[in-house]
Amino acid sequence: MLPVLLLATSLGSAAAVRPDVAQAGVLIVKLQEAQAQAPNFSAYAQEVDWIVGRTYRLRVGNVLAATRQLREQASWVETVERDVVLKSQVTPTDPLFLTDQEDLTKQWYLPKMQGHRAWEQTKGEGVTIAVVDTGIDAKHEDLNDGRVVGGFASFCQVQNPAQPNDCVVRVTAELAPGVNSDDNGHGTIVAGIAGAITNNAKGIAGINWNARLMPIKALDATGSGFASDVAAGMRWAADHGAKVINLSIGGQGLQGITVLQEAISYAFNKGVLIVAAAGNDAADTGGSLNTSPVLPVCADGGKNMVVGVAAVDIQDRKARFSNYGSNCVDIAAPGTGTFVDKQQKQGLISTYYDPTRPGEHDLYVYAVGTSVAAPMVSGVASLMISSFPELDIVSLRDRLIGSVDNIDPVNLTGCNGSPCQGQIGRGRLNAFKAVTLATTFSSGTVVRSPEGDLFLIERGLKRPISSYVQKQRFAGTAIVNAAPGQLDNFPLGSPVAPADGSLIKEPANPTVYLVEAGERHGLSYLAFISRGFRFESVVVLPALEMAGYPQTQDAAVLNGVLMKAADHPAVYILNNSVRQLLSFFVFQQRGFQNGPIGTLTPAELAIFPLHPGAVLYPPVDGTLLRGDQVATVYLIEAGKRRGLTLTAFQSRGYRFADVKALPQSEVDGYELSESILF
Repeated sequence: MLPVLLLATSLGSAAAVRPDVAQAGVLIVKLQEAQAQAPNFSAYAQEVDWIVGRTYRLRVGNVLAATRQLREQASWVETVERDVVLKSQVTPTDPLFLTDQEDLTKQWYLPKMQGHRAWEQTKGEGVTIAVVDTGIDAKHEDLNDGRVVGGFASFCQVQNPAQPNDCVVRVTAELAPGVNSDDNGHGTIVAGIAGAITNNAKGIAGINWNARLMPIKALDATGSGFASDVAAGMRWAADHGAKVINLSIGGQGLQGITVLQEAISYAFNKGVLIVAAAGNDAADTGGSLNTSPVLPVCADGGKNMVVGVAAVDIQDRKARFSNYGSNCVDIAAPGTGTFVDKQQKQGLISTYYDPTRPGEHDLYVYAVGTSVAAPMVSGVASLMISSFPELDIVSLRDRLIGSVDNIDPVNLTGCNGSPCQGQIGRGRLNAFKAVTLATTFSSGTVVRSPEGDLFLIERGLKRPISSYVQKQRFAGTAIVNAAPGQLDNFPLGSPVAPADGSLIKEPANPTVYLVEAGERHGLSYLAFISRGFRFESVVVLPALEMAGYPQTQDAAVLNGVLMKAADHPAVYILNNSVRQLLSFFVFQQRGFQNGPIGTLTPAELAIFPLHPGAVLYPPVDGTLLRGDQVATVYLIEAGKRRGLTLTAFQSRGYRFADVKALPQSEVDGYELSESILF
């Protein structure tokens, strides 16, 4: 069965699993694209459920054996993986609303992140936030005005007690508006922080006054659920109007990552902002996601489709329990008031539903975790969508994570004894900056700060400009000097990259990068010479500056590049992505002796497949040639040799002195086409 996703709370850890013992479980199987219909799974699975597209859920008697059989025997399978358990990222501390007058008992985090100032700009315009969690109590006094809209449920209701990862009964249904779908309480906590009723003289104030909250119940009454159910819920939300998806859930490892990555890509490509908790894994001390990634916050394939959220306390220090890591975390937000350990803590107050008190819909609770930090970001993101409906998803994300307060000075030792700079995002969430459009400088203006730093004002952001980029791209542009405070309300955007086509590298790293569309692509030597680049064109930039330019997939090797093995004289040319052998005649005729040849190991050369017909790369069109054993004269046209009759030869005015005689084996190696008769 599929591994399970859990709420990362103090619920204990699963027992160790012996790999040599046969275990029943669930697998997620994705079919090859060419597979037109579902194959017969009976040889591999006891039960089969369709999830979405070409992806299926298989219940098997032996997970390891079935995985091996599917990978080795089923040619129609693209991927096989176990499901994973995700857990909520919050630990309730008290189910009752307390009336203590100390700041920590109030919603201190709202003025901390300037929420009250943000409301002067916007209170939200009914943006839908999907809460993928345990459900939402729509009857709660702070959520019962109709803001909880219809939703979707896909979760495991009954698991096999002998096999915790084996689902016996799965519930899949649409949820009606205004009902209580929460049988745990966690989802109601999350929903309240993002969008509880505000200004109603009851309970708490939600960040978005007019939010629509969409319950996506993918976790059961214990706060556990499967990756496949989370993925199904995300797709449903994206298809039914959600603009923000909140994932206050997490699971260790990367089992189930494919199904989650595909759901994340699906929602992101539909313009949905995805926010996920960094996780606290029910521990007193958080870990590095760079070395121990968790789902779903790290399930975006390195494309930053998920806004990862770490937790900080009332002093802006990274919460001890919060995970961190530059690969997965983009921003920090309050997730606790104080936290010494699981027994000594002060949480944040929010709406709550207690399943043991089913008739009470006026409960509040203090909770800690990255689970409560994430919906703060989701709530602010929904305010931004109201303020800037014209922004696309990438611009929205960049503005959100750029609209922060710098908290590096108070986090010098919080990440495993080391500084947290870059490990908990760019800083702590600031709602006012996120929704405020600074108009001091018009878009396109190059501004120098009082400290001497250069910025490009673009789409309401201030984008850093290095001295190299300024000379390269803005040498003739007037620079405006900013007075103190004039740049404060401009969120920090990504650095302005060098011009497209630039070749850049770090001082201590031999890798050369090509800048295209503002991103840097690594160049192999073969990719480098295939573009005709010269090493004297490479600019060496400081490592810190290079790190600011986003890196994506390596640049492809272009057709026309020459290559050979280190231990063999044969030279090949890449043509239509396949390797073709060059004869000595063609090598000289085409002037290839004047160009570079990439020398590769046999393994590197094998990456490029040989032409399936093993035909030679042809001479230039118009060449006349014949073999030394057969008298037929051929004309090269469109890269193929065409036999010429004597009539055709004479009618074109050809001369036999122009015919190149070559070894017969070479002539036979050029691709043959129909003869020319006249």
